[in-house]
Amino acid sequence: MRIGIEMAIQFARIEFLSRSKGGDSCCKAAYNARTIVKNKKTNIRYNFSRKKDNVYHTVLIPAYVNQKFKNIQTLMNEVERTEKRENSKLLKDIVIALPDDKELNLEDRIKITHEIVDAMEWVQNGLGVQIDIHKPHTGDKNWHAHILVTTRRFKENGEELRAKAVDLEPKFRTVNGKKFVIQDSEMIHEKVKEIINAFFAKLGLSNRVDEISAVPQKHIGPTRIRSLINEAANENELRKEANLKIIKDADVIKDSIIHYKSIFTKQDIEKAIKDIPYSAEAERELLVQQVLIQIEY
Repeated sequence: MRIGIEMAIQFARIEFLSRSKGGDSCCKAAYNARTIVKNKKTNIRYNFSRKKDNVYHTVLIPAYVNQKFKNIQTLMNEVERTEKRENSKLLKDIVIALPDDKELNLEDRIKITHEIVDAMEWVQNGLGVQIDIHKPHTGDKNWHAHILVTTRRFKENGEELRAKAVDLEPKFRTVNGKKFVIQDSEMIHEKVKEIINAFFAKLGLSNRVDEISAVPQKHIGPTRIRSLINEAANENELRKEANLKIIKDADVIKDSIIHYKSIFTKQDIEKAIKDIPYSAEAERELLVQQVLIQIEY
């Protein structure tokens, strides 16, 4: 069956958290976990503990790794310590929209998220994974999981990270005897759709995810916003409304900015949303304020 607007806005996004673009592992981890993490290298303390929408948090590590790395303060400072270059790719940053169907509870959403992580085989390949699930704000239906994955494996002694896991990328698919690269984004889209649909089937539900969107795929900036608006204009009204709902979501905008900047100003927020269509200027200013009041360092 084709699902209504809530399922139409299902999306999965995966990209690198990069130092050259202002990324900070400690900031991102603190934001996702809604907690406090201090970057020992910069001495900056990131505090997102006022946010109360985190309903599940865990860190997965291989069995041989020291349990201290299940603490994100320890894990993310190890990431920062091992990444020496200014253009280092610190983490894989994944956001997955989870079903909001009333038949599912939090435990179901936790199981779905863990099945996705297990299917991607990150932990089995020696990487560390932070998982956080955020519940919707009042009146919204935006259940989503944030997943951070180290780009380096743990050493055999389980006490520190070592070389980049370059052998995990890329994957290849053979079509008519020819090999084609499968990007992470394509892989995770397929896994998410497959796992959620299988979960619905197991519960005896007829609901199905018939499409996984990559919205929002890039930094919410002028060029990407114009692109999304143009894409929405070419869709039917249901899809158009769904895309614009994502673009105007304060959490989506905030998450996108934090992905690129560990410290940002009101001007950064205004720049990020300046091309989004609004019915009135007051609506735009309200969104800016919604982002600002949720941030505390």
